[in-house]
Amino acid sequence: MVFDDFLVYILYLFYGMAFFTIGVSITSRDKRFSHLKFAQILWLLALFAYIHGVHEWLEVFFILHFNDIPQRFLTQIIVLKLNSTLISFIFLLAFGLAMVNLSLNRPKLLFYVVPAVLASALTISLLLQGPAPTPQYLADADIRIRNFVALPAALLAGLGFILKGKTVRHLSDKGAFNFRAAGVMLLFYGIFAGLVPSGSTLTSLNIPIELFRGLSAFLLLHFLMNGLHIFDIEWKRIIEDRLNRFAQSEKFNALGKLAAGIAHEINNPLANIQMNMELLKGDLAKLPPIEIHQKRLAGIERNVQRASKIARELLVFSREADEELVPTQIAEIIDSTLFLLGPKLNGYTVIKNYEKKTPEIMGIPWKLEEVFLNMLLNAVDATPPGGALAIRTWHDEKSVYAEIRDSGSGIPKENLGRIFDPFFTTKPVGEGTGLGLSICFGIMEAHGGKIKVASEMNKGTTMTLIFPTGALNDA
Repeated sequence: MVFDDFLVYILYLFYGMAFFTIGVSITSRDKRFSHLKFAQILWLLALFAYIHGVHEWLEVFFILHFNDIPQRFLTQIIVLKLNSTLISFIFLLAFGLAMVNLSLNRPKLLFYVVPAVLASALTISLLLQGPAPTPQYLADADIRIRNFVALPAALLAGLGFILKGKTVRHLSDKGAFNFRAAGVMLLFYGIFAGLVPSGSTLTSLNIPIELFRGLSAFLLLHFLMNGLHIFDIEWKRIIEDRLNRFAQSEKFNALGKLAAGIAHEINNPLANIQMNMELLKGDLAKLPPIEIHQKRLAGIERNVQRASKIARELLVFSREADEELVPTQIAEIIDSTLFLLGPKLNGYTVIKNYEKKTPEIMGIPWKLEEVFLNMLLNAVDATPPGGALAIRTWHDEKSVYAEIRDSGSGIPKENLGRIFDPFFTTKPVGEGTGLGLSICFGIMEAHGGKIKVASEMNKGTTMTLIFPTGALNDA
C-alpha cells in the first residue's frame, strides 16, 4: 500500500511533533526541588525526544523530496538520517540504563554509563561516515541500529518507568499509574521501532508500521504528560509542609516566650518558699518531734520540688538552640541515656539492635540525650514490669533512624494527633506535666529531624526519630 504525499506528511509531522512535545513537557517542569531520584536523569529522555522528533521531520522531508535530491547529496542525507536515529536512541539507552541503575539503588553508575554510551555513539557515527557507503550498507546499518540500540533502549526505559511507578504511589496513585502506562507504551514502541524495519507493513492489515509507531508515541506523550504532574503534587506538598513548619515554629515561639515568663514568675516565689521552709525546719528541729508536722513539711517540700521541676521544664521548652552542632553517633547517645536511666530499667528487657556503620549526624549531644530520655521514660511508664523495650538504628541515603518500641498499652487514635501539644498528657494528675514530648518535638525540629509515631492499643507504641545526614548550618 502506498500513501499519497499528504498522508505521509500528516503521519510524520504529528509523529515528530509527539516526540518534540515529550521533550518540551520534560524540560518545562521545574524539578530542582524534587526528592524523586529519577528527576535528575529525565534530561536524557528529553534529549532523545528532541533529537528523535527532528529525525522524524527529516524523514518526512526525505520522503516527500526524494526525487528532487541530487544523487551526489543522497548518501550524505541518508547518513545524516542514520546519525540522528542512532544518537537519539543512544540517549534513550542511557536513560534506560540509568533508570535500571536507580531501581537497583546504584545511581553512581550513571556517571560511567553515559560517557561510555556517548563514546560508543561517536565511534559508530564515524564508522557510518566512511567513504561512499553503498545503499545496501546504509539499509543494513539502519536495521542494526534499531535491533541493537533502539530495541534494548526502549525496553530498558519502559521497564525503568514500570519499576519507578511504584516509588511515587505515596504521592499519587494516578501518577504511579501514568508512569507505568508510559513504560508499557515505551515497550510497544521498542517492538515497533526496534524489531520491524521502517517501510514495512503488517501483512494481514496492510498498515504501515510507522502508524503504529506514531500511535505508541502519542500514547506515550499522553501518559507521560499526566505522569509529570507528580512534580506539581510534590512541590505543593513541600510548600504545605514548609507552611505547616512555619506555623508550628511561630506557635512554639509564642508559647516559648509565654513559658519563659511564667517560669521566671514561678521561680521567684518558689525560691522564697524553699528558703523559709529551710528556716522553719531548723526551728522545728529545736522542738520535740511531732509526726504531723514532719508529714506536712514533707508534703510541702514534695510539691515545691514538683513545681520547681515544672518551672525547669518550661525554661527548657522556651530556650533557644544556640549551641554549636557537632558530629554525633546516635548509638552513643542512646547508650549514655540508658546509663542515666540506670535502676529505672530494672525489671525490663532492653533489646538493642544497632546498625554497625550508621553515619554520624550533626547534633547537640545533651539535647539529644533529653529527647531519648523522654522517649525511654514514656516507654517505661507505658510498659508493665517484665515487659520489653526494643531499640533499633539504621540509615538510608538521606536520613539516620532511631526506633524505640515498647510493649505497653498503646495510645488511643484520638490522642495521636495531640501528643506533641504542650501540656497535653494522658498520665494521671500529678505524674506528668505534658511538656516532655513538646520539648522533644522542638529539639528534633532544631536538628532538622522528625518524629513518627505508630501505636496500637494493647500492643505497644513505636517512636521513630528521623535525623538528616550531613551538616546543618541553621539548626
